[in-house]
Amino acid sequence: MEIIKIMGVAIVGAVSALIIKEHKPQLAIVIGIGTAVILFLMILSQVEYVLNVVTITATGLDINTEYIAAIFKMIGISYLSQFGSEICRDAGQNAIAAKVELAGKIMIVALSVPILIELMNLLVSLLPNT
Repeated sequence: MEIIKIMGVAIVGAVSALIIKEHKPQLAIVIGIGTAVILFLMILSQVEYVLNVVTITATGLDINTEYIAAIFKMIGISYLSQFGSEICRDAGQNAIAAKVELAGKIMIVALSVPILIELMNLLVSLLPNT
């Protein structure tokens, strides 16, 4: 099972970072980042599978794939900003971590503007003409 491999890598990375942290704290951060990148690469095929299934389904239902793409970008930004902020926190940089989270939130809002405008246009078109 894939989750057993993921947990194995995570445990080895965490224990390695913990052991190294006593002697070389800077290297422990590098081990943590490296472990996180390896874990991300391990799940990338699952993410690709989900993207393909949703895209095929949206195309079959005649849903605008631009909206689906925007939603996946928002999800990606959310995960990446959380990932980046946690790395900053692990390095003891809480202020930078907060700014990474803020940047992610602003980027998500910016991506959602075209969808919100389209939704408002749809709502206005459904109102009766007076």
